[in-house]
Amino acid sequence: MYAGIYTTPYQTILDHTGLDQTDLLSPVIGSNDPLLQGPPVFIQEPNSNYYIVKNRPVKIVCKATAVVRIHFKCAGQMVRQKSHISHESVDPNMGIKTMETMIEVHREEVEEYFGSDGYWCECHAYNTVAGTDSIESVISKRGLVEVSYLRRRFEQEPMSKKFMQSETAVLACLPPEGKPRPEVFWLKDGELVDVKNFNFIISSEGNLIINQARLSDTGNYTCGAQNVVSKRLSDSALLRNFFFNLIKFFFQVDGSWSSWNQWSECSAKCGKGTQRRSRSCSNPSPMNGGKVCPGDAVQKLPCNSICPVTGGWSVWSSWSTCSPDCIHHRKRVCDNPVPANGGDYCFGDDFDSVQCSGGMCRATSKADDKEDIAMYVGLCVAIAVFATVVVIIVIVIRRRSMQRNGMFDMDIPNGDAHLSSLSDDEKKVHKNGNGMLSVQPDLTQTVVIVQTPNRPDSPNNNHMMEKEPTYSEIKEHRLSGTLRKPSKCVEPTINYNLNSSMERLTIRDNKNMLAVPPVGMSSRPLSQNETLENSRQSLMSVQLPSNIDAEAVTWSTFTHMGGRLLLPESGVMLTVPEGAIRKGHTEEIYMAICRDDKDRPKLSDKQTILSPVILCGPQSLVLKKPVILSFMHCASMRQGGWMLSLYNSDTPLDEPPNWQRTVTLGQETINTPVYTQLDPNQCHIMTEQLQRYALIGESVMTSGCRAVKILRLAAFAPVMPPSMDYNVRVYVVEDTQDALEGVIQVERKLGGRLLDKPKQIPFQDGGNNLCLTIEELSMGWRSKLAANYQEIPFRHIWSGNQNNLHCSFSLELLDRETHRISCKIQVYQKAILNNRQMLNISCNFKEKMPSCSTPCSTLKGRSTTVSTGSSSGVSSLVMLDPSVHVFRLPQHIRNQLCMLLDPPNSRGNDWRMLAQALTVDRYIAYFATKNSPTENILDLWEARHREETAVTDLMNILRVMGRMDAAAVLERDNGNGSWL
Repeated sequence: MYAGIYTTPYQTILDHTGLDQTDLLSPVIGSNDPLLQGPPVFIQEPNSNYYIVKNRPVKIVCKATAVVRIHFKCAGQMVRQKSHISHESVDPNMGIKTMETMIEVHREEVEEYFGSDGYWCECHAYNTVAGTDSIESVISKRGLVEVSYLRRRFEQEPMSKKFMQSETAVLACLPPEGKPRPEVFWLKDGELVDVKNFNFIISSEGNLIINQARLSDTGNYTCGAQNVVSKRLSDSALLRNFFFNLIKFFFQVDGSWSSWNQWSECSAKCGKGTQRRSRSCSNPSPMNGGKVCPGDAVQKLPCNSICPVTGGWSVWSSWSTCSPDCIHHRKRVCDNPVPANGGDYCFGDDFDSVQCSGGMCRATSKADDKEDIAMYVGLCVAIAVFATVVVIIVIVIRRRSMQRNGMFDMDIPNGDAHLSSLSDDEKKVHKNGNGMLSVQPDLTQTVVIVQTPNRPDSPNNNHMMEKEPTYSEIKEHRLSGTLRKPSKCVEPTINYNLNSSMERLTIRDNKNMLAVPPVGMSSRPLSQNETLENSRQSLMSVQLPSNIDAEAVTWSTFTHMGGRLLLPESGVMLTVPEGAIRKGHTEEIYMAICRDDKDRPKLSDKQTILSPVILCGPQSLVLKKPVILSFMHCASMRQGGWMLSLYNSDTPLDEPPNWQRTVTLGQETINTPVYTQLDPNQCHIMTEQLQRYALIGESVMTSGCRAVKILRLAAFAPVMPPSMDYNVRVYVVEDTQDALEGVIQVERKLGGRLLDKPKQIPFQDGGNNLCLTIEELSMGWRSKLAANYQEIPFRHIWSGNQNNLHCSFSLELLDRETHRISCKIQVYQKAILNNRQMLNISCNFKEKMPSCSTPCSTLKGRSTTVSTGSSSGVSSLVMLDPSVHVFRLPQHIRNQLCMLLDPPNSRGNDWRMLAQALTVDRYIAYFATKNSPTENILDLWEARHREETAVTDLMNILRVMGRMDAAAVLERDNGNGSWL
């Protein structure tokens, strides 16, 4: 199956893992198979925790690609190979070969290990580099294996008690010790207590809190605890009213129904079944001949569960032609039938390769290899010489052109009298017939300062215009590298820094500085008689809405070379590909975050906003190709189902936005103007219209699960020590970088400080409110709330119509000598016990604490500048991409890839397979309508993949596709380092 066997890597892996030769089923060999090249990548790693229930062993599975062997290491020792169970398969859609390896860990192994770090297991994936002695290995994260148990005795059982009408009643319970930690539940008269009822709360310790005890709450209460091992019940405790006996004997009480329990799961896992729910006549129970509750205690509904379909193999394809490596292949597809509805994938391999027979292949001799190496070396030398000659010719032509155009000519006073004061080098300057000197610029150190007057309508138009610099000033400048400026001058200046490594244009205005990005990204040269103010379509003249936050605006000037706009504090980026702006034109583009509640779309009760509201402009800009807008979203793609839609507004900036649905994901048509790529935490929009955009979601029931959006919790309080009261503000916002940044800016103005690290909490659709309780309050403090409990209505959170949604806990200081406060704020969603989060608060008022400020996120090499608007005087932070090369792939490389991948072929490994490999094939018809599908796919790839290994990963994808010609284009330039 493999092209060649290499004994040295095999021995290297034996030495590396510490295994004996008998531990391996077969030698680890290098491979020329494109499906096995590259470093190993884990698809499935061990979970964080495994629990052995009774004597049943746990199964730990690892799955990886580009791997020839996976070994487990447990408790510091390599597991013997005979304990591994491995299986290989090839994804029919992606064409990627994967290996899945599994081991079983038994109770005896865990109990016999006495290490302080517990019994842990991890995976080691190995791959050898074909034809070399090196190996590539990757280690997975660890999984801890523990023996589960649940003690019988409760640490504290509930006690019977009496209560007065409408007072708060608390039944204490501490569950027995167990691993994993047992979950607490309560029974009333044998029925499960409904925590959806706002009157009942189960604290984190397990106590049952009844906010306002009523007569109907009288009954026997039992505390229960359960985990994966078993379930335990405590002794029952009687909770009754003080006047219960009097009511029992003298008054007639009619029965009333309790609330309905949740619907049970479908009774049939496949096919038709039923669901049921129940209620009890205990709210209150009938007494002294009272009437029994009318109606049914149980309701049933029919339900259907889709049956899984197990996949089946198609017939094998015919053998391919014999390759130069004497290997031919065949494959089959798991589509007879296709696995569906959770059915198992076909067992076995879908790819087979064997050596060719019949003596049709010959081994490559070493002489041929030496001839090939000599040919490649000679070709590289010839290319290098040719490139050097071309560069020299271009430099000579550009210098002659500058001399003809008189770019550096200056008037010379007094004829030739100045020559006596020049050095020998300067006397070599040629004089022309018009009395002009052609001076060659020094590109390594020159800094030219050109004075520009204010515009007539500028508030600073009272300054004097400065005269043109004289030749003596130019001479002094050439010798010292600077041009002296009169002390009276306070006008704006333009510094042209011609350092070839950066090529940046910096505009200085006294204390403020506006940085224009590198040449080719967002700047253009000025003509001799053109001032800066006349050469830019300044954003200062654009009337942005007055409610736009000054710290959430950025802009820059772009040419046909493209570039990138960043708002790193908000996690928003606009990528302008090369060619999006017409050649020879310069356009100023801005981007802002709309944080005002009025800017948000008005949604229905079922809809929710999942992203920031982003404004891009100018709206009148006509683009030649799509730009890519990238931002964060808070939809959980692993839980429940979503129907996601992109909304836009093209309303003028001075009018309230009128939102409309642009597209619903999965319902695109040939006329859909945008392409939306949804990643687990990011959304990328390819569009040719600069407008307002927002991502909206609506929950769709899938497999009995509702959609979940992720929220972020952040607690703040005043920095100053309290005199009497101390208010803790708990914010509940979308889990996006901009939402948290907006909260930090608000608290900075209020002088607040962050009390605990912001934490995530899932929030599920279904109408359940978000509950917040304050617990374990330290001595000397008292909560002003009667039950230390608050709720935020579901619709306030799900609609997302309010920015910076929060609630406050007001705490009263009882002891003036107290200088410290500590407590816990538990946050959870009603009826969803798993969705809990805890904020731990601990403050010492004697310690000096800084007020809330934005966390330091300055990137190395990033240019940070400040610009001031003309009309409103708003200060804006402009963040520019720090890289000299804005894009990973130069244009000549992109052109070659487009020429190779745009034409369709019979094997299908063209731009369509590239889109599948990059997971951007959800609506592949969008790229098919473009002149060059590959170019648009690479534009989106540039925006999605900013990691250092992006080019290498793309090269490996092309190899897996079988496009060695396209991979060679990247590898050839990657090897000589000309652009990477």
